[in-house]
Order: sequence, then structure tokens, then C-alpha cells
Amino acid sequence: MLLRSYQLAAVKFLHTRQRGFIVAPAGSGKTVIAAEAASDCARTFDRVVWLANTREQCDQARKAISLASWPELVEIDVRCAAGKPDVSDADILIIDECHHMPAATWLATAAKAPRIVWGFSATPWHSDETRNECLRSFFGEDNFFTVERAEVRAGGHLAEGKVIFHDVDHPGEFDSSINAAAAAELAIKSRRFRNVPEAELMRRIKWQLTADAIRGNPARNVEIVTLANEAPGSVLVLVSTIEHGEQLAAEIDGAVIVHAKLGKKKRTAAIAGFRDGSIRCLVATSLADEGLDVPRASVLILASGGRSAGKIEQRAGRVLRPFEGKAFGLVHDFNDRGSVMGAAQARAREKTYRSLGYAVRTISNPQSQAA
Repeated sequence: MLLRSYQLAAVKFLHTRQRGFIVAPAGSGKTVIAAEAASDCARTFDRVVWLANTREQCDQARKAISLASWPELVEIDVRCAAGKPDVSDADILIIDECHHMPAATWLATAAKAPRIVWGFSATPWHSDETRNECLRSFFGEDNFFTVERAEVRAGGHLAEGKVIFHDVDHPGEFDSSINAAAAAELAIKSRRFRNVPEAELMRRIKWQLTADAIRGNPARNVEIVTLANEAPGSVLVLVSTIEHGEQLAAEIDGAVIVHAKLGKKKRTAAIAGFRDGSIRCLVATSLADEGLDVPRASVLILASGGRSAGKIEQRAGRVLRPFEGKAFGLVHDFNDRGSVMGAAQARAREKTYRSLGYAVRTISNPQSQAA
């Protein structure tokens, strides 16, 4: 397997570590790095366990594994981490999307590995410093190797990113209804969740109501459907709920929805159809946040809010894989000015886009301008 220069550097780094962590952007070939490093280190009769977060990521792992040269009689076991597999006899443990590892289940599993443990993620760092400290403590402060986004892009392995924010709301138009509903709900939930401070409980309630308002915003949904129907190329629409996804898919020409509750055969067929171009638009829930390898996708529409920098980087990365005829990956997002919290989260997303080097601009719908 012919490695890119930064992939080769990452492999060499891992060869010097019992515990090591590779931080590399989407499109850099993390699974290739993992497979090559493990195949070089594995010995006859070794057991290699590869943990991933989704079935699609497991499939990608198996593909990378098949391309590497392994010693004879090496046992390779690819598993979803949620199954709590036994890794106590693993000679090499690979943890894909390792930013999940601070979760108790993942950490308990990884801690049982007796020898080599290597983690991989595009977005390991979290706003919660305790999660970051968990990773540093497990892997060791000096055991992180970062593949720079600029190097991947310079090699032609990552497309340029452009973001268009859309204004479709009157500023604050949903706040009065959100506040009224939040006050009523707080009166009920404060009796049920006595251990949660009232201010924190109110914050959670308002965010849920804000998320509901964003998904239910008629002007926003009309714009999403219009953008999806008019966009050239292959369009990926990311939603936070199955119900919202089904609502949008019904209005988008040629759209197919995929989610975790969909049968494996149907989900695999839909993703394959999108990948080969026979399906023009794929509407997907959070299962597409990580590890969905669809280089053909050129347009992403974020149909839900949120502010997590890690999730935004993962989601936007879906349309940054190079593909013939793709000049850049385009992301459509929304300023969500209709609520204070929605607008604040949109500003956080914009900050993340700019930090990643995306070109960002805003388009205002004339009907959304305040009177």
C-alpha cells in the first residue's frame, strides 16, 4: 500500500508507542493509517481488535484491513464498541472515532487491553475539559500526533469548504412562545428533577424547545426543501430526528432517508445508491455524523441546529472528500435568529467554520427582515 507522506509519518509515530493517538481530519485516511501500522506490528498468532462506532465504520475498517499485508494466522476482529467486546486478550487494540472513549462503556472496554492501544479521531477535543483530560491520561500527554488539515488539502485529498448562512427568521420571533412554554414545563420538571439546579434545568428545557422550534419552523423547512431541489450534484441533508427527516424527504425530489432504525439491507442499499449517483439526495440522521464515506456528495444542508465544534467539523467533512468535477464542498446553514439560543448556537457554528478555514457568507431572505 502506497502511503501519503503524512500517513507514513503517522504510522512511524505509532510504531514507537504502546499507546498512541492520531488526530487527522476527515479525508486523510485514518483507517489506512491504522491498518498499515497494525499490519506492520502484528506477529503470527496475534489478535487485533478494531472498535468502531457504526456498522458503516466497521465496513470501512474491513476494506482498509483487506488492503494491508498481514502476517499469516493473525486474528482480526472488527466490532462496534457498543457491544462491549472482550479485548483482554488483544495484542493490538484500534479505537476508531476515539473521541467517544471518555464515555464510561468505551473507557472500561479500552482499559482491559493489555498491550498496544491506538486511537484515531478527527475531533478528539471537547468543550468539557474533563473529557479531554481523560484522553490525555489514558494515552499520555506526549502520545498525540496531529495531521494538519493544510497538509491534507495541499496534497489534493481535501476539497475547499464554503458555507452559506441563510436568514429566514424575524429576530426573536419564537422567543416569547419558547419562554412561556419553558416556564410552564419548569414548574412540572422542577418537582421531578430536584437534584438539578433550577437554572440548569431551565437551560435544558429552553434548548429542547428551541430545537423543536427550529425543526418546526415552516420558513426554514421550505428553504431546506428548495435548496435541496435546486442544488446541482449530490445533496446530503442532515437531520436530528427521524420524523423531521421523513417530513423533508417527502418534499425533496429523489430523496431517500436513512437512520439507525432502518434495516441494514435498506440502509446499505441507500448509501450505496447515493455513493454511485443513482440516488440524488440522502436525508440522514446522526448515523451520518461520523465515518460516512460519500465523496460524491458536494452539497450539505444542516437541517438541525447545535453548537458542538466536533460535530460541525465531522458533518461538514462529509462534502470535503475530493471527487471528479467537485470544485469545493458547499454547506448550507441557518442563522436561526428567531430565538436567542438558536442564534447563539449559529454564531458558534460560524466560528467553527471560520477556524477550519471555510469561506463563510450570509444570504438574507427579504421576507425575514424586521419591519
